[in-house]
Amino acid sequence: MSSERPRPARRAPAARGNVAPPRARKVHRVLAMTGLAAVVFAGASPIARDLGELAAALGDAASGVVAPEELRWEPSGGLISDALFGRKVLFLARATPGAPRDLYRARVRLSHEGRPLGIVSVHNLTQTSIGDDHALVVRGSRAAFVTSAFGQAQSLSVLDLAPKAAPDAPGGTDRLLRWLTGLQETGDGAGIKRLDVTMDPPPGRVGLELLPDQLRVDFDAAGAVKTAILDLGANDLLGAKTPETLARGDASGLRAELSSRPPKRFIHWAVDTVRAVSWIGPAPIAWLEERVFSLRDTAKQAAFRFGGASAEVRTDTPSVTAAPVLLSAHRASEDDGSWPPPAIASIWKTPEAGEGEWALPKISWIKRLDVAGAPSAFLRTFVRPDEQRPYARVLLVAMDSRRLDLEMEAGSEDPKPLTGPSGPGRIPRDPRISTRVVAAFNGAFKTEHGFYGMMVKRRVLLPPQPNAATVVLMKDGRAGFGAWGPGKELLDLGGYAADDIVSLRQNLDPLVDGGRVNPQKRAQWGYTLPGTSMQTERSGLCVTATGHMLYAWGDDVSGMTLAKGMQMAGCTFGMHLDMNPHHTGFLFTNVDDLRGRKYRSELLSPDMEIPTDRYLEHAAKDFFYVLVRDPSPPATSGAPAWAPAKGVQPPPSWFTGLFETEAKGGGIELFDIEPERATYRIRRGAHEPKDPNANDASSVLDEGDASRVLFAAGLGVAHEKRARGLVVRGVSQPTPRGVAGSALVIARGTSLRIQLPNESAAALADADAVELPLLFAGADVGVASPARPPGTTRSALGTADSGRVVVARGRDATDRALADALRGAGCQRGVLLDRGEGSRAIFDRSGTPDVPRARYDETALYGVATPLRPRAFRFEAAAAPPKAVEK
Repeated sequence: MSSERPRPARRAPAARGNVAPPRARKVHRVLAMTGLAAVVFAGASPIARDLGELAAALGDAASGVVAPEELRWEPSGGLISDALFGRKVLFLARATPGAPRDLYRARVRLSHEGRPLGIVSVHNLTQTSIGDDHALVVRGSRAAFVTSAFGQAQSLSVLDLAPKAAPDAPGGTDRLLRWLTGLQETGDGAGIKRLDVTMDPPPGRVGLELLPDQLRVDFDAAGAVKTAILDLGANDLLGAKTPETLARGDASGLRAELSSRPPKRFIHWAVDTVRAVSWIGPAPIAWLEERVFSLRDTAKQAAFRFGGASAEVRTDTPSVTAAPVLLSAHRASEDDGSWPPPAIASIWKTPEAGEGEWALPKISWIKRLDVAGAPSAFLRTFVRPDEQRPYARVLLVAMDSRRLDLEMEAGSEDPKPLTGPSGPGRIPRDPRISTRVVAAFNGAFKTEHGFYGMMVKRRVLLPPQPNAATVVLMKDGRAGFGAWGPGKELLDLGGYAADDIVSLRQNLDPLVDGGRVNPQKRAQWGYTLPGTSMQTERSGLCVTATGHMLYAWGDDVSGMTLAKGMQMAGCTFGMHLDMNPHHTGFLFTNVDDLRGRKYRSELLSPDMEIPTDRYLEHAAKDFFYVLVRDPSPPATSGAPAWAPAKGVQPPPSWFTGLFETEAKGGGIELFDIEPERATYRIRRGAHEPKDPNANDASSVLDEGDASRVLFAAGLGVAHEKRARGLVVRGVSQPTPRGVAGSALVIARGTSLRIQLPNESAAALADADAVELPLLFAGADVGVASPARPPGTTRSALGTADSGRVVVARGRDATDRALADALRGAGCQRGVLLDRGEGSRAIFDRSGTPDVPRARYDETALYGVATPLRPRAFRFEAAAAPPKAVEK
């Protein structure tokens, strides 16, 4: 700037008439000049040569490194505002060179020329120490960016930097608390409205283009580039009726959620705010909580003694009582015997009424679980495991894992992700999901109390911690419980394949492992004083030896009391979830329309202190939710809905395992087998080329299998001169070469799969395999088969990644028509059921006039029924997930 002194202003001649006093005229001139300058400089930005200096100053303020090209100015507030209060700027900063970037917001005071004068404030908006924020774009009052971690784009976010208050925004104290929180976190009491988009599976690369009312998103998926358009217009109001507005593009696998701040009680807001202060932290809060709950426990014990109540512990070892069978009318022959759970013997000489006895929840409106002949999917009871406190109860809810699916969701505040945005804090608004939800319950601790891992739909919020108690949800719907392996790397879980795990949640050490209470000898369960385990509300989740899940809750229990309750109920592995009032609770629900708030919900116990709409509307912390398992195959575009197949269903018959429909356009029948409801056998046809190795065992089912056959599908006969491989019970026929081309392979104890010619041959010891012409694999089409006489029925078989098996049959059906029908049913691979000489497309079903036979002229594939078994399991960190075991 120039150092020359300004010259004195020349006095203007006085005007005649009604003239203001000299001082007033001077004020008017100053205001006029200021107003003119504000108009002239309202859009001014720092000149280019100052950006490097500003980036360095912002880096110092953020204790990191800032590149000048990663600064984005927000709209100016005018000359005076920019000079006095500072203009807002967004920028990306790294803690050290090469480290992941976080998104920051600062206020920078500017001169009338747009030169930086000083930094007023700096706030980290993302705090993603593992996730790298990048691709920052700003247009007007909106900004967008991508967060990547582990080589994948975990999320993309759109920020409304000047949000307007919603018509139904809270008032009074809630509004003040929100304003203070916004000021603390963003530097602006109005805060920032944020729309987060997650992608399943996470892509490797994402490109953004921010338009006036839309965001164009280009991302890679399965080797191709897809485009989705995010319509931002419907998100102008926080709390809009339809916050998910992905449209006009390929939005499959994308989910958009507006971030929200649920109202808090003042005491909870104050506690969380104090904990967030770096020089205070959680220790003083834990000290105060421990003192309060200790006094309450002392008072309760005294009241019990002085009230004249007494209880005497049994001296003999309680035995497990046999399970009652009067809870339902289902036939035991249709069950695997694991449900209902056995009654639990009390440790007290005089049990209380109902103690340890499983009973139906008294909630008649959960009608979607009323299946004729089926037992209840929920049962409840209570136990009293604390020998020092006979009044302390642990409530237990047993969940039938055969009929229920477990899912999880992150809260709007916790866990605080290190890789991207927080969760939505509510059950998904997709009616295909929400209308199946029948229960929900609390998750684990806040992030600051251990940084225990969480991943939701393959998006990592916090990486897993070594040796922590973990529940994993698999892509096939199973739920696994166990201690994480010794490594901390993403999905380092022994023999598990990374793609098999969809979600996970961790917390503390195991409460129960191998049926033993506290095997790691932990002394502190929660953020309490060292060596203490205060009596308070606590909750946990465990898996029984029979493969079902239990939720445990008590309002006056220690960690050890909770663990003993799980052990008494037969759990082989149990983990501690959340603790303390207002943080724990289990609710049953029946949802018709979440957006219209048409639902019913009820707490497991009136002693639980959470609202009945938590998890449905807004939850600050993570939670689990339970859905009725839907065995129906995915809908086929343009085709009739799937219906239970005619004939015998696998046991139990009240849970459908076989479905049928027609392909789009008709003419081709489709038959679907749900995974784990059948195992498969291949038997050699009588008209196959002669083979000295062949024997009756390779042609006929044994007696046990024959009594459980669901269907038989003909596979045709191989040419004499063009042999196709065939393996039955590990013996190759007719040549010792096994299978060389595309084939159905059935390894003993696993489901059926299609093996491609270029894939490594499976170990065929004690296995079945049959070589068949490849119809398609992904986008690749197999070799066309020879033409058949008119009127010939042809069939094909396809497999989906989910494990489903689909058979397609049609008169005069072409290869293309069969392939399209199987692809439409969700199959990724398909083979023709014709070994070369032509097949009669046999498909015989038990329970229909076409009864499967024990032996065919053609080689045949048999589907053998297996009972519906529990799908929760305990895993070992060094072992692969369990497979379906043939019975």
